[in-house]
Amino acid sequence: MGLSYVVHPLIREGTVEDRLYQRNIVNVATKENTLVILPTALGKTVIAALVAVEVLLNNKSKKILMMAPTRPLVLQHEETFRKNINLPENHFIAITGKTTREKRTKLWNSSSKFYFATPQIVKNDVAAGILNLKDFALLIFDESHRAVKDYAYTEVAKQYTKQCDYPLILALTASPGSSQERIKMVCDSLLIERIEYKTEEDPDVKPYINPISIEVKQVSLPAEYQLISALIKGMLSEKLKWLKENNFLKVAVSRATKKDLIELGEELRKLLASNSNLGVIYQALAYQSAALTLFHMLEILETQGMYTLRPFLIRVESDDKKSHNLIMKDARYAEVVKLVFSDPPIEHPKVELLKKVIEEQLMKNKNSRILIFTQYRDTVTHLVEVLKKIDGVRVERFVGQASKAGDEGLSQEKQVEIIEDFRKGNLNVLISTSVGEEGLDIPEVDLVVFYE
Repeated sequence: MGLSYVVHPLIREGTVEDRLYQRNIVNVATKENTLVILPTALGKTVIAALVAVEVLLNNKSKKILMMAPTRPLVLQHEETFRKNINLPENHFIAITGKTTREKRTKLWNSSSKFYFATPQIVKNDVAAGILNLKDFALLIFDESHRAVKDYAYTEVAKQYTKQCDYPLILALTASPGSSQERIKMVCDSLLIERIEYKTEEDPDVKPYINPISIEVKQVSLPAEYQLISALIKGMLSEKLKWLKENNFLKVAVSRATKKDLIELGEELRKLLASNSNLGVIYQALAYQSAALTLFHMLEILETQGMYTLRPFLIRVESDDKKSHNLIMKDARYAEVVKLVFSDPPIEHPKVELLKKVIEEQLMKNKNSRILIFTQYRDTVTHLVEVLKKIDGVRVERFVGQASKAGDEGLSQEKQVEIIEDFRKGNLNVLISTSVGEEGLDIPEVDLVVFYE
């Protein structure tokens, strides 16, 4: 049986597949303030477009505003709406921090129907009086799990309900939060009246889920890594013992985790405000912080390797913290440094395994697109250099905007450009930090590697 498509006066013929679960959500969201929780790749933006055209059809004199946290997402949504909605180009307006205030004033007051903007711009322009939300029949909040505390979404929703006689809100997210309390905060901030929640197991959703094969690959650390690991664990154990013997650490040394240390740090900082014996509290904080650094050092060694551990050790030595001095004066630390900075550095076995996995995938299908997620920017940079040397690999790094310790970030324009190159096939491997996980419309891929 062939695909069926949405038939609507404002939707271009043959562009939007008709899906029952989307239709049911749209029917609800046109009547009540709705939070839509839907797994990634199941068409949250399409739902937004379908709700928007239905609302516009019944409120022809009004406008629609869709917000997203970043400029690439804003531009992506504008493109999706423009591609699917049967209106002239001038009815789709993207407004971001790069749009001057003078131009924004004109655009907000134009006769265009669909607006796409970052929430901070909307919040600022409402406060400045150059934008009145009374003209909008629908506000769409993408990545709505951010709508807590002082995030701009909260203030925009509040002003919208003040300025508009009949406000309608649609909130979209794939990850609403891990607790009921967090979800309630989002619902309260956006005045949500109804939640539409779908999982990949729902019968009306299942037909649209592509089957995924998951394979876990394990490696053994080389002897040199095991030696460094033993040295770091020895230093860590000593710091934890001090905290235990001085009654700061409540769990057994062998069972202590990073989470335990983070919670201990919070307790110690509270004690500073209420304890007269400040000397021992400051000393405990130094040991707690040193232990956390050593935990992190161990994690980088075992999951990333020497190439990523090297810049971390340089940062430790350049930072004159008491906790770092506590580590550096230990003779075992000098031994760690000597081994880590040996020349040439010993590669983590995961790197060779990754190369093999990439080569095998490209042999199976030379047109494959491959997405690699890793936690650390230094690892991203190193893996790009390694994979560049493989025949047929066209690879690029994909990181956030902020520049960190000599590691240059990517502007939003560059992020958009890289995604477009990946979509067109100019790139076939993308190595990304977690910035690639939220909202961006990454093209369909044949292989995803979670490096950690």
